[in-house]
Amino acid sequence: MIKKGFLKGNSNTLNFILRIIDLSVVLACGVLSYYFSTAYVTYTAAGVQGLPGHYFKIILLAVLFSSILFSLFNVYRVWRGSSTLTEIKYLTMAWMLVGFLLTGLAFVTKSGADFSRHWMGLWFISTWVSLVGSRVLLRIVLSWLRSNGFNHRHVVIIGTGEQAVVVADRLRRSTWFGLEISALFGAHTDQLPSWLQDKKIISDVDELRKHVDSDEVDQVWISLPHSEEKTIRQVISALEGSATEIRYVPDIFEYQLMHHSLTEIAGVPVVNISYSAIDGMNEVIKNVEDYVLSFILFLLSSPLMLVLAIGVKMSSPGPILYRQRRVGWNGKNFTMYKFRTMPVETENDSGPVWASAVDNRATKFGSFLRKTSLDELPQLFNVLQGKMSLIGPRPERPHFVEKYKDEIPHYMRKHLVKAGLTGWAQVHGWRGNTCLHTRIEHDLYYIENWSLWLDIKIIVMTVFRGLVHKNAY
Repeated sequence: MIKKGFLKGNSNTLNFILRIIDLSVVLACGVLSYYFSTAYVTYTAAGVQGLPGHYFKIILLAVLFSSILFSLFNVYRVWRGSSTLTEIKYLTMAWMLVGFLLTGLAFVTKSGADFSRHWMGLWFISTWVSLVGSRVLLRIVLSWLRSNGFNHRHVVIIGTGEQAVVVADRLRRSTWFGLEISALFGAHTDQLPSWLQDKKIISDVDELRKHVDSDEVDQVWISLPHSEEKTIRQVISALEGSATEIRYVPDIFEYQLMHHSLTEIAGVPVVNISYSAIDGMNEVIKNVEDYVLSFILFLLSSPLMLVLAIGVKMSSPGPILYRQRRVGWNGKNFTMYKFRTMPVETENDSGPVWASAVDNRATKFGSFLRKTSLDELPQLFNVLQGKMSLIGPRPERPHFVEKYKDEIPHYMRKHLVKAGLTGWAQVHGWRGNTCLHTRIEHDLYYIENWSLWLDIKIIVMTVFRGLVHKNAY
């Protein structure tokens, strides 16, 4: 019997299983297609001849390309609320690119004549059909589970008027989306229908914030008419320190508004207030940029990192790498790697301390690493893991996030994107013990105005004035 919180609590494991299934499909379809290509199969008294070695190598290469490109095209993102056609489009583009890469490789190596075109065509078509079929089947299974109370996401609806009731009713009837109302915020509850009477009613913004910060809330939907602008502002202001996804439901259902962050879920038009320009195809471009450049930088910097590792080991006893919990994308914690610059157990007495020019806890070699930013090089591992980006807001420790998320306006919006090794704020000197308000302003500018050219500009600026800086310590 599946527990009702099983899918949500094991989402990473299920995502990993889906990746294994996809790669197994690519492998299995490649092998089986060879045996079904009867025009090119040799029959012997013992049966069908085995798969040639060069065929198996190209299949394994396709598996490798698929593992990389499927991730770059964000095939494994959460597709809840998105159309099936959109998911199939991204999956198809990723698989087509695998085909183009293999074809180009065969052209460059002049090995195309060594493979059966019949086999290649059957392999690519059967794999595409199998991948798409698995996604459709998965959606059917998830829809059935959600309709039966499993894999739900909990939503708080801001509003108790007629519009909020319509939204709540749409969500109630669209059981296959798995969005369950956990509470409503508002003062007018006398006109709520009987099926909403048992829901938690919140009338105070402080209580709303506490409820949203609990682990039971996944999304907040603001469903108030424009006349309630003051309340809308109060709610958004109260939730600025939360990493929970916030959506605004326009009070005009019959108009098809043109807006880049407008989506439709269960027949309800919603505007995502916590919006980032790094979305859709931009996210694919950003992922390709991260994986390709970080892999190149890792290869180029490997000899230097080896020398630095020896220097760290000789400077003081202890591990070479310093592992530290940081807050990244969507407010989730991850382990960030750096070269160790301080003696072991330095923070046992002081606890987390904000780095400053007067901080003398670093070793001599560690101080050199900090001033040149070379201690950040192991974070290339984080980028290759998909936990960080080359360019983005710098991640902070959970202690400081809790401290500043209510003090600095819009502080939590920096977590709408992956944290970066360098960023718009850092190349302008806003690093270390500098003004947090200005730093956040630069981070938000980057998130709202992202482009590939902006990333290139930041990389160039990092090389010329971002590595060694007076505020690096």
